[in-house]
Amino acid sequence: MNRLLLAVVAVLGAGLLLALWRIDRVTSDRDLAQAAADQQQARADSLRNTLNLTRELANDQAAVEATYIEEKQRAENHAENLRRCLAAGTCGLRVAATCPVVRVDGAGAAAGEPDAGAPELTAAARRAYPALVSALKQQRAQIVGLQASLKNLHSKCKIGAAP
Repeated sequence: MNRLLLAVVAVLGAGLLLALWRIDRVTSDRDLAQAAADQQQARADSLRNTLNLTRELANDQAAVEATYIEEKQRAENHAENLRRCLAAGTCGLRVAATCPVVRVDGAGAAAGEPDAGAPELTAAARRAYPALVSALKQQRAQIVGLQASLKNLHSKCKIGAAP
């Protein structure tokens, strides 16, 4: 009976050792799976944050672009209004010009009488001036838009921030 009892205890001991070994393996596998799940969750969170930041930057860029397009349209409208104003003669420009001598009868003008015509822009200058003004306004709008975009990008991405 002692032998039988000893054999049963040995079998139970071996079974207990096998059960403990199996529990250790399952626990180890569970820990590995948990670490992999945590790593995947961290990656998913990082991707989600990146996506949100990308959306914010795209929205901010769209707002800056809309402002630029509005400023560009305003500059083009201003140039067109200036062209019409110059063509109609309702506005004037300050230019360094000389006035050509106009003599009606071929004789010299009397004292106090005008002896020259009104200064005017040449045809080329009349065409070029509104385009120059429009281009300057468009460039200003572009520069302001790019500065706003860079400031926004700097604040979102923390460029140059100390770690």
